[in-house]
Amino acid sequence: MKNKTKVPGRFLNLYARLRKMKIPYRITFFIIGIASTIWFLVRVIPKPTRAGYPCMRVAAPFMSSFVLYLLSLAGSAMLFKRSRHFLSRTRYMMAAIAFAGALVLFAFSSNLFPERAVASVAKSDPSDFPPNMPMGEELGIFPGRVVWEWDRDATDEDCTNTFNDPVRGEDGFFMLCNNDLSVIKRMMDNTVMKLTGTYSPGEAWDQLFIDFNKRKGLGEVSYQEGQTIFIKINQGTASWQTNSDLTRIENPWNQSSYGIAETTPGMAISVLDQLINDFGVPQENIYIGDPMSHIFQDVYEEMAYLFPDVKYVDRQRSDLGRTLISATSEGAIKWSDKGTVMTGAGTDYLYAEMVNADYLVNLAALKAHARAGITLTAKNHFGSHTRGDAGAWHLHGGLVCYIDNDVLNPARTEYGVYRVLTDLMGHERLGANTVLFIVEGLWGGPEATEKPVKWNSAPFNGDWPNSILASQDAVALESVCFDLLKTEFDNPNEPGKDRPWYGAVDDYLHQAADSRNWPAGFIYDPEGDGTPMGSMGVHEHWNNAADKQYSRNLGYDYGIELIGPKSLVKNAVNALEAETAPVIDGDASDACWEEAQWYGIDQTWIPWGLEIDSADFFGRFKACWSAAENLVYLYVEITDDAFVDGYV
Repeated sequence: MKNKTKVPGRFLNLYARLRKMKIPYRITFFIIGIASTIWFLVRVIPKPTRAGYPCMRVAAPFMSSFVLYLLSLAGSAMLFKRSRHFLSRTRYMMAAIAFAGALVLFAFSSNLFPERAVASVAKSDPSDFPPNMPMGEELGIFPGRVVWEWDRDATDEDCTNTFNDPVRGEDGFFMLCNNDLSVIKRMMDNTVMKLTGTYSPGEAWDQLFIDFNKRKGLGEVSYQEGQTIFIKINQGTASWQTNSDLTRIENPWNQSSYGIAETTPGMAISVLDQLINDFGVPQENIYIGDPMSHIFQDVYEEMAYLFPDVKYVDRQRSDLGRTLISATSEGAIKWSDKGTVMTGAGTDYLYAEMVNADYLVNLAALKAHARAGITLTAKNHFGSHTRGDAGAWHLHGGLVCYIDNDVLNPARTEYGVYRVLTDLMGHERLGANTVLFIVEGLWGGPEATEKPVKWNSAPFNGDWPNSILASQDAVALESVCFDLLKTEFDNPNEPGKDRPWYGAVDDYLHQAADSRNWPAGFIYDPEGDGTPMGSMGVHEHWNNAADKQYSRNLGYDYGIELIGPKSLVKNAVNALEAETAPVIDGDASDACWEEAQWYGIDQTWIPWGLEIDSADFFGRFKACWSAAENLVYLYVEITDDAFVDGYV
């Protein structure tokens, strides 16, 4: 298995160091271009099959850009010379054609390495997202693992998301008639099982609790009796889009604000169902809500119908089935900028029920954002403080567009400046106290306060995104979601449809991953106790939007691993070399199996009759290789957790 001490690790680290030293991009382009070209030629010419190696895939884009630049520059020089030659012979038409061609080639060569986005442009360049260059420390049972479930049957493709459709009547995206709860439940079950390598949702949560407590230094213990869980959902517009009884405002003038992309009851129910029915957490030990806002009454009613004893929180209401929460001075957020960037911030306080919770579950929505570029689990905590009606305006100075929504000049589009989202990811009672990060992508939106839209990028192809993504590693999860968002919302010609391409949108992930990316002389210490925050996970970008592969998908033992639908994300399998070939006897005690890693098999087994779903079957395997025999051995484990119609 490849590791980060070898190529491409060193090659990528060189690129990162040059960018960190703020060397002009043109110089970095030449240095990396020459190095990658030499490396490619030295490795591939003796053995052409090496062109497919992961390290070559990393070097190839840099090399090809460099070679194209040299060719176009040489071509433009030649055409300029020919133009001068024709001009001296009074062949004006040929001179003009040659001159125009030279200008085109020169412009092309210049565009191969554009400068980093600046405030006046406020847009990123693809060079800001070099593929498969992980930074930070992976977290989780399977370090850096992100699970992506996609099922086009999760939502109703014909949903109009209006309250007065002439045919369908009220047709909000959040209504259960537009969300197939059985499909969403299966997707969420698959998510936690794939994330933990287990065969039931209850067992999955047991492993999540154990791993979380172990990382916190509490020992290898699971959830204990009496412990509380706070589920932070996204209901931000309920603070201004509700009537006095917390029902949605339904007026013709308000049609554009009806059905904003936020947490759906179906998604919240699937998480509650796992914790309560699959694992066994008492309902009264679970708090759920969006502290600075309300829970829409229709969302509350769907959840409370199934789980009446869960505590549905509200900062102002104790009627309508809500539990009133109270502010506390404990666990305050002491913003690390110390007032130099967010002049009106200083310190923010949280609610006692959140501060005192033993575990947080962060359930965010998949959306772009007019100020931050994207809004996911970190931005979800803009609704966790106690300033209430004042909103989170005082925190906007720490985002990208800090003057007004979509205002790009001035904007903080450079890398290596203070990012408020990094503070939120590292705070000991928020990001650092979260057992599971989930992004609901069943309905994805172009902005925090806009309606969900159908996605055109693959595999969505004009349908709702129908996705659930989750991880124990918040940085890895947001990195994957960012790649999805910047692939979908990339149209500079349509206002508000390229927000993920604001300059330095992913800077907060760079800084949450690795302190070497912090501003010079700056320390992130969101508790203000003198202890700098550590790495909150691993950040990188996929190799391309078609293959969607991260470093671990390509066979390296570091970086992100995206476990997605097998038809969309391919994984490399490493066959560990065995000193002694294993014995084929059904016994896994051979030394090679102890060191080999498990690989999951997608649940695509033959169903038994009409009542057995393919999700009832699970499989995984290990691989090792005997050099002496030149054979690859597989150890396969198949489990059936459902006994239906007598089939075992």
